[in-house]
Amino acid sequence: MKKIFTSIIILFVLFLATFSQSAYEINAVNIKFKQKNVIAMSGQNPQGVKLSVNSLYFEKDGKPWFPLMGEMHYNRVPQALWEEEILKMKSAGLSIIATYIFWNEHETAKDVWDWKGNRDLRRFIGLCAKNDMYVWLRVGPWSHGEQLYGGFPQWIEDMKGKRSNAPEYLSQVKEFFYQISRQAEGGYFKNGGPVIGVQLENEYASGQAAHITELKRVAQEQGISPVFWTVTANTVFDENKMEVIPLQGSYCYRGWEKGGGGATKDFLYGNDQWIMTDALGKLYYDIDRFPRGLCEQGCGSQMTYNNRFIVEPHIVEAHLQNQIGRGMNLVGYYMFHGGTQTPGLKEPGCPENYDFQSPIGEFGFLHPSYRYLKILHQFINDFGSDLAQMQVVPAPNPVKNELNTIDLRYIARVGSNNSGYLFVSNAQVRVPMPDKQVQLRVRLKDETIEFPAINIKGETSPFFPFNFKANGLNFKYITAQPFARLSNKGEETIFFLQPEGIPTKLAIDKSTLGNVITRGITKNQTGELLNIILKENQNSLRITSKNGKQTELVFVSREDAENAWKITNNGKELLLITDADVIDNNGQVELRQINDPAFTCYVYPQDALGKNYDRMKTNSPGKAGFTRYSFNINPVVLPVKIEVNNDKAIVRNFSVLPENVSDIVVNINYIGSECVVKNGNAILTDNLFNGDEGGWLVGLKRYKNLPSLLFEAKKWNDNIYGVLPEKVKEAKEKGPVIKDIQAMPQYRAVFCVN
Repeated sequence: MKKIFTSIIILFVLFLATFSQSAYEINAVNIKFKQKNVIAMSGQNPQGVKLSVNSLYFEKDGKPWFPLMGEMHYNRVPQALWEEEILKMKSAGLSIIATYIFWNEHETAKDVWDWKGNRDLRRFIGLCAKNDMYVWLRVGPWSHGEQLYGGFPQWIEDMKGKRSNAPEYLSQVKEFFYQISRQAEGGYFKNGGPVIGVQLENEYASGQAAHITELKRVAQEQGISPVFWTVTANTVFDENKMEVIPLQGSYCYRGWEKGGGGATKDFLYGNDQWIMTDALGKLYYDIDRFPRGLCEQGCGSQMTYNNRFIVEPHIVEAHLQNQIGRGMNLVGYYMFHGGTQTPGLKEPGCPENYDFQSPIGEFGFLHPSYRYLKILHQFINDFGSDLAQMQVVPAPNPVKNELNTIDLRYIARVGSNNSGYLFVSNAQVRVPMPDKQVQLRVRLKDETIEFPAINIKGETSPFFPFNFKANGLNFKYITAQPFARLSNKGEETIFFLQPEGIPTKLAIDKSTLGNVITRGITKNQTGELLNIILKENQNSLRITSKNGKQTELVFVSREDAENAWKITNNGKELLLITDADVIDNNGQVELRQINDPAFTCYVYPQDALGKNYDRMKTNSPGKAGFTRYSFNINPVVLPVKIEVNNDKAIVRNFSVLPENVSDIVVNINYIGSECVVKNGNAILTDNLFNGDEGGWLVGLKRYKNLPSLLFEAKKWNDNIYGVLPEKVKEAKEKGPVIKDIQAMPQYRAVFCVN
């Protein structure tokens, strides 16, 4: 009787296990690949590089190209800092910098033009060229961007025929475009310059399509001549003329909605036109005529004096993963780099800062979202050429309700050779998502690929490859996320992120396999597959394909993937893992970290830095296949003086940067509605309190010519919403007060990759 009872219990447990695990399938058996139609936009530079585009994707030298673009407004960043900020964007994996050209920033009075200082567009374009970054000019004439009158000068704002083909308005636009053409002269791709794209107008949903045609004609007449012409996808335009490409936008945090908005449909792998709101799958043009791309992927959003919220980095990452999964082949961020508003030119209700909670903040410090996004950027840069050609295959019953936390959101992209990626989303802005036990399956024309049962943690958004080709090998599936590839002397190394709680398992097509060299793994054979399970202490596999080529798979933790940076110089590729921020300047690598002079980095492959850095090697246990290097900077004592008096603090003696210090950083914790930085009575910038307890970091080197700065916390304002009640209560009861303020060095260590 006892044995029977035990058997019943076992069967019951197996029954529960079976039904607590949901099966999800992608059916790509009858996939029909879309026809590729050429769009008449192309260009070649003097070096022979050719850029072009078709209805599916952009191209470089005739090969599929998945561009990554980030917005940075030159006028909102001090000119002296432009180059290092451009390099930070490049080090994030971006290849294009987009920027608005605000009309009222440059025509400061009627017929008075200013292109000097941090308005020097020509110099900005030149620095992008110097650092191998393309440029996409958003010329308007109307821009928005939280600029006064959307960027219009006062007299244009007052004009009755603005944003139309009215002759008086067009005559003014003609002069504006002429001024831009003079600044960009010689900087276009055809001249060997970096300017490859121009966006006309912005969010022109209620105008006339003929106006876009006329704006392009006027721009060309004045000498503006990029490779690509675009509009925002919520703009009316004549799609039959194929004269502009519509690029989409999507924000999961919405500064124009109360508290940054609620749950959105941006995590449902939908086919949105501009910003998902009420209609999943709503379109205003034939999406199959144009490549899918984004000009405004929201990786942050602007707070206002009354409207506050916190941008969570895992949500920003999940949002990008969703866009990749649903077929985007160009990603452009708004904003990728924050800045400071020009005095007198900010939109009413907006603060002086334009930090945007963007990956690179107002003072050039990296927010956590920078590292989260960098993982996917590196994947796109190393695998995007294949990805761009892959067809989207949706789930058979896709989730359509953003509040549905039970069913899995998933989608696939599949190539003509049946290789592809299965994208899974278990994150949703404003809604906690539970863990999910799932069984994933992909049905292809000649086979069905069954992934092992896995647990998808809540607040994560992994993806998994199938029929993954590498150096002659075919991996039927891998339960880890590829993010980087190194190729040196014919040997290939592929790095994978191990999602938390998912054991690393893979299956190899035996017909492509030569030998598995690695020991310490569990393996077995089923039919034509060799199945491998990595043990917990095993982080790499070395495999030889049937053609004799070697491939190494390296599996790293989530933390290491966030801290991984791919460096390329003179054809040599290596991967760094370091807690420090990294700026890669063509093989000269600069590490930066705040208040810590001891730098550590792990470099793959071993000894990749060469003998010049042998003295930097340390004997501490490292990561398999990596060499550990330490760079120790002499600590400094800053001469900065700080005087605190309740809600105010005066900071002095910061005019000189000590050796090996890239900036002096003030970290201020305060209670209040906001904190402002003043020079006399002039407000230089501010910080709006949103409940984030991390403190406000202010870089002082941009203020080095000032004798002192005044920091002042402000009293709570009852009109503010979006901040947690307990934080509001504290601010009312205790504030305004500066709780703590200290000055810290941001140390720098530099080495060269030979």
